[in-house]
Amino acid sequence: MIINTTEFVVDDRMKTHLKNSDCCTCEQCLEDIKCLSLNKLPPRYVSSPKGELFSKIDQQMVSQNKMDVEIAVINAIEFVKAHPRHARTS
Repeated sequence: MIINTTEFVVDDRMKTHLKNSDCCTCEQCLEDIKCLSLNKLPPRYVSSPKGELFSKIDQQMVSQNKMDVEIAVINAIEFVKAHPRHARTS
C-alpha cells in the first residue's frame, strides 16, 4: 500500500482552518479544498505504516513545509469559498 502522508497533514490543517472560516463544508467543497491544497504541495510517499509515522514526524519538524501547508490550505479555502462547485439550492 502506498500512502501520501501529505494528505494527513492537509486533513489536519483543514479541520483547524475551517473552524474559523465561513466556508461551506459539504463533501464537494471539502474535496475541492483538499485537492487544491495537495496540488500545491510535494507528495511524501511511504509504503509502510512505519514509514508513514517517520514521514509525519519529519514533516512536522520542517518549518518551511509547515508554512507551505498552511498557505496552501488557507488559499484553497478562500478559493472554494469564493467559487463553490456544489449544487446550490434556493
